[in-house]
Amino acid sequence: MHTRHLIFITLLSTTLTAAQKVAILSTDPANSPAAHGVDVLRKTLTAKGLEITTEAAANYLLVLGNTTASKAPESIEIRHGQRNGKPAILLNGADSRGRMYAALDTAEKIDAAPAATPFLHLKDVTEKPYIAERGISTYTMQRVYFEQRLYDENYWTRYFDLLARDRINSFVLIFGYENGGFMAPLYPYFFNTPNFPGVEFVGITPEQQTKNTKAFKTLIRIAHERGIDVTAGIWDHIYRGGVQGGGIPGASENAGKRVPGLVFGVTTENLSDYTKASLNEFLKVFPEVDALQLRMHNESGLKNSEMYTFWHDVFTAIKRDHPNLRLDLRAKELPDEIIYDALNQGLKTTISTKYWMEQMGMPFHPTHINKSNQKDRRHGYADLLHYPQRYRIRWQLWSGGTTRLLLWGDPEYVRRFAESVHLYDGNSFELNEMLATKMLGEQHDAPVRDVHNPAYRHYDYEFERYWHFYRVWGRLTYNPKAEPATWTREFDKRFGPTAGPHLMRALNLASNVLPRIVAASYLYSNFPTTRGWAEMDRQRGLPIYAATDEGSDIQQFMNVRDEAKSILDGSLTAMRRPEETSRWFAQTAGTIDAEIKQAGAGSSKEFTTTVTDLKILAGLARYHSNRLLAGVSYSLYQQTQNLGAFDDAISSERRAIDAWKQIVADAGNVYSKDLAFGAHAVGFSRHWEEELAKLNKEFALLTAMRDQLVSKAPNAAHPQPKSTQPEPPTAKLDPATKALPSHDYIVNAKVTAPAGLMSVTLRYRHVNQTENYQTAEMKFDPKTKAYTAAIPANFIDPKWDLMYFVEAIGRNGAGRMFPDLETAAPYIIVPVRR
Repeated sequence: MHTRHLIFITLLSTTLTAAQKVAILSTDPANSPAAHGVDVLRKTLTAKGLEITTEAAANYLLVLGNTTASKAPESIEIRHGQRNGKPAILLNGADSRGRMYAALDTAEKIDAAPAATPFLHLKDVTEKPYIAERGISTYTMQRVYFEQRLYDENYWTRYFDLLARDRINSFVLIFGYENGGFMAPLYPYFFNTPNFPGVEFVGITPEQQTKNTKAFKTLIRIAHERGIDVTAGIWDHIYRGGVQGGGIPGASENAGKRVPGLVFGVTTENLSDYTKASLNEFLKVFPEVDALQLRMHNESGLKNSEMYTFWHDVFTAIKRDHPNLRLDLRAKELPDEIIYDALNQGLKTTISTKYWMEQMGMPFHPTHINKSNQKDRRHGYADLLHYPQRYRIRWQLWSGGTTRLLLWGDPEYVRRFAESVHLYDGNSFELNEMLATKMLGEQHDAPVRDVHNPAYRHYDYEFERYWHFYRVWGRLTYNPKAEPATWTREFDKRFGPTAGPHLMRALNLASNVLPRIVAASYLYSNFPTTRGWAEMDRQRGLPIYAATDEGSDIQQFMNVRDEAKSILDGSLTAMRRPEETSRWFAQTAGTIDAEIKQAGAGSSKEFTTTVTDLKILAGLARYHSNRLLAGVSYSLYQQTQNLGAFDDAISSERRAIDAWKQIVADAGNVYSKDLAFGAHAVGFSRHWEEELAKLNKEFALLTAMRDQLVSKAPNAAHPQPKSTQPEPPTAKLDPATKALPSHDYIVNAKVTAPAGLMSVTLRYRHVNQTENYQTAEMKFDPKTKAYTAAIPANFIDPKWDLMYFVEAIGRNGAGRMFPDLETAAPYIIVPVRR
């Protein structure tokens, strides 16, 4: 049944009178994405005081159509025109989603305009998706919190309204993930599987199962009406404790027991048959589900010895009963034999892998995975990007390990990330929603805690305060060239034209603090979502921090232990030293503070909470600025026993603690003192105040240790980090061309340095993170004025594309890698002809 919506708009006049009448023409069916767009348009026009009428009575028309220059799904084309002699705006979309985007874009611009000139911001627009699948994911971390949302239809209406407005078209709901056995597996939460009477969700009633099923169906319906696909993430297949316990006290001991709130009756003997039958039943009960995301390895409860047979049987059943179902197989520790089993059976399969471990790092794939996990498929693309290509990658930016609570939104970061998604012909990504790990590690009957104290709540639902996060992630991955007004108008609307631009610039800057912490000032042992939290974590005591030769991108950022060695032996490097990163943090904090000051004093709750977050992020930058210096100095002490280095470490650590004290002061009474975002039992603090107490205790032990050493060694002169860095070299690299098998690939770089060059080096490898880089010295060619080296012909293999970067070190000791990570991916990808 088609409906015909009649409302009208013009762009030929920017001033309307009450007598003017408008209409929309659309033949899209009810409950379609385009119908949602029309509904929003109708409400927006009515709110502006425009009279809604029929086409015949209207002065102006707004017409939804399907004529677009691009045939790519979701493409839009908005332009001025006429219909039957009347002025009109033509809202064309290649499909119903595209027409919805065109309608929502128009409605938003009308809403942002003054009432007297409602069409002030409307321009002709032509856009098509840069990335096809733009996803948001969340977890069922804790039962009470999950059900609080699951049963609230208004929550999902508001949530998916926001995602649709921002052109996010995929939602992944992950059932089970280190949460003490809840949803391990998910099936009996919704239904009892026929022929398996011994399997039950302990304590659930048939009425509750019916309620759960109805609620999930409602969620899917609301999402579909807004053009959003829904993927069910099935991450646990049987509960066996261990890592699945998630740090919840007593949870691992519940494995295999009949405990209320957990699944009982899935055993080694019935695991495969029960899963096949239940999965088939799940897809009958929820035929609306668009795809499944499957966790494959032993953290899903499977034993390594069970994996191949289990998945072969599951794949066979899916192919038989649901041959068109889309599957997303998580790559962690997933062997090729299982991937190719799915492909050889003809299943529609993508492989999803982490973008930057379980944290938000820099906006490029890490140059070098930490050695602890370099050889396995865990924290990046590993050895997955080989040819001939039989699958696509879905890149998972596991942002929930980092950006759990504080505001985030940097357009330039998202633009760079979007470009990197196209590696290996990639065309989809997902990232965690804000608050994704809220209530992680809490008992499943614990009451949900709000993040803000009541006096500072300025929203109905907590997700609504992160409007800018969703805006930049959705709109800039749909179109990296989206006009800045898409978000600047909202800052002006919320904070005023004076404060808005300053708060926006401060947030852009502050959003780079956490990724830089993860990349350059983070203990690698904190990589899991359930173990590390950059917004709240001090990174343990100084002696442990200084002794750790770990890091995140170990090619780009030198750790404090290696820096101490470099100071002692006088070695040079093109890596970013801790001192340089320290200066970056300090300068960024200062600029954030300056923008806050220029924003002035605001009276709204949102202004107060926004400034609070910005101050906390600036404080984290100052903390890590000083912590890095303390780490280098203490590592110098560890390697030399020089007490002067120890004293320097104490001075820097004291400044770091002062920065943390300021964070506590800035958080004030805005945030709850009981922020539940990680398992308290395994060390997650619930407030910066709690971390400060640990810092003070550790500092007291440190100074006591120093006092005991006074008489044991002379306080002699000691090597120190440089407080400033000489000007580094600059370089320009040729753009990539295709490499030919059996032919050398020549790399040219025009490099200059203020004090002359000491060395220029080519580093290269295949696009395979399990490999280390090969090295070639670059020679100066007087004819081309460039430094040149070759990737040898015998290294060029059609199975892999190539990648390289150039290291340059000047005679003044300053080094740099090119391309520069501050402005581009710090390597060049070279496609190989095949």
